[in-house]
Amino acid sequence: MLEIINYNCSTSSYNLYTTIFKKLQFSNDIQQANREELFIKDICTRISKSKSVLYVLEFEEKIIGLIALSASSVTDQPSVQIDYIFVSQSFRSQNLEILNNLKPFRYLINLAISLAEDMSKKLGLRYIVLSPDSDNLKEKYLSVGFKKLNKDWMFFKI
Repeated sequence: MLEIINYNCSTSSYNLYTTIFKKLQFSNDIQQANREELFIKDICTRISKSKSVLYVLEFEEKIIGLIALSASSVTDQPSVQIDYIFVSQSFRSQNLEILNNLKPFRYLINLAISLAEDMSKKLGLRYIVLSPDSDNLKEKYLSVGFKKLNKDWMFFKI
């Protein structure tokens, strides 16, 4: 069964990194895999310090992907920030029936949009923002509706 598991400072365990690490499939490229691992460690630290919330997409004891979100303000606009998005290697670029034939990346973006829309009704949020790590990622975010704000930031209007 497909599960979306939420981890925050109240629900995360001391060994959150270990818990999710063993269920992830990192890139086949060693340098990229090391980089992904560092990002996951950082996100787990941010969660323990109440700086981010993590949503993990799990199916049959395997993590399909995850997305970390936090509150932010970009150009004085209250926003939801995507801190990190990750899809396990074996699920990348695949349309999955359990995700209504969406790719996991798109499903996680849709999850962030849905959560942001719900929060915007209570908190007055206007955007989802992120700072892509590479030009390749910028193109990926443009393809799902994000727009360039400036050199470093992209946004999605809620």
